[in-house]
Amino acid sequence: MNKIKSGIPGLDEILKGGILETSSILVSGGPGTGKSIFALQFALGGMNNKEPSLYITSEETKESLKEYALSLDIDLESYKNLFFIIEQGITGEKIFSLTEPIDLIKKKKIKRVVLDSLTFFRYVYAKNELEFRSGVLDFILKMRDLNVTLMVTSEKSSLDLDSMNFDAQDFLFRGLIILTKVRRGSSFERVMLVSKMRGQDHLLDAFPFLIKEGGITIFTKQLPFSLMSKDDEKKY
Repeated sequence: MNKIKSGIPGLDEILKGGILETSSILVSGGPGTGKSIFALQFALGGMNNKEPSLYITSEETKESLKEYALSLDIDLESYKNLFFIIEQGITGEKIFSLTEPIDLIKKKKIKRVVLDSLTFFRYVYAKNELEFRSGVLDFILKMRDLNVTLMVTSEKSSLDLDSMNFDAQDFLFRGLIILTKVRRGSSFERVMLVSKMRGQDHLLDAFPFLIKEGGITIFTKQLPFSLMSKDDEKKY
């Protein structure tokens, strides 16, 4: 299988070349850790290579997503024929259907799909955990059958890398990337860890990253100062 460029500076080095085509990646973390911009940059990675991308949002409107991107100096309007957004609300009477995204994927020959976020499936299958997992797995398999590389975001309640609790859906995806914030004195440092990437080798370290103009940059040549401070504290 071929590897594709992630579109996120530093991530391809961690993944030793990029993401395997048709993989399903779950990007999990707490509020404010950068999940949405991480997924958006993944979509941009395809668009910058003239490949159409689809962004399915359950928590943002098209306009708010574009405004957020502009705040990072990313102009989504410049990708008019390559970037497609589907708003999928979690309230009201509209029931989720894969028909619209599948038709769009086929028509526009879309290669990268983002679902932001997995919380949407929680609302659709709120009463039955087994149906929730089956619904998520069905979505993953349909994207794979369409030769799509999929990235999905999800909320993670625990931010401590040493005592991270894994949810049942974490095991359904081929890859799991954890974004978190670690205390560094009176402030916090953003940290990223590739927890798993089935079928391909990758670096196992946790790496610091920044969100700035242009989006996320991961620093692969340094370890998080916050985690090193924690290790020093444990020694004494």
